[in-house]
Amino acid sequence: MQDYQGKLLIAHPNLKDGAFAHSVVYLYQHGENGSIGLVLNRATTWKVDRFLLEKGFDFIGPEVFYKGGPVNESAVVMLHDDDWYSSNTMQVGNGLAISSDLTMFEKLSMGNMPYNWRLFTGVSAWAPGQLDMEVGASNGWQIAAPDDTIVFDQDGERQWNKAIQLCSRQLIDQYI
Repeated sequence: MQDYQGKLLIAHPNLKDGAFAHSVVYLYQHGENGSIGLVLNRATTWKVDRFLLEKGFDFIGPEVFYKGGPVNESAVVMLHDDDWYSSNTMQVGNGLAISSDLTMFEKLSMGNMPYNWRLFTGVSAWAPGQLDMEVGASNGWQIAAPDDTIVFDQDGERQWNKAIQLCSRQLIDQYI
């Protein structure tokens, strides 16, 4: 089994699965119990400020939620820089961390927020061994080490295109 934790899963251009076509997924957990990640490039129309207001917190900002995946869509998870923490934060590597608790909303409302962050609803999950099989498929997933410009500075189709370029560059660098 390869160790894909902390890597980007980039949908191969020929991957036709509607849920994951042209997706960029940050994989924050991978092991014998399966894999969990967040689709980075599926912005929603749901505004973070409206959600926080409904939870009783004031927040002003243009941020939107991202659809992290089709599993447990009521879960809210924040992917952020690892120098920021909340009461339920897990370091996931590559300078990134995951938080999921009410304290993170309180901190956001007080202006205490990470430099880089995104909020997600739902996650993407694979059964044990499933992701390894999909990566091995000729039109499945491509793997790349993430960088901040791919994870936080891009969105949508542009993010997928940049991730494909990153994956190609890293593959070429292995041989040169």
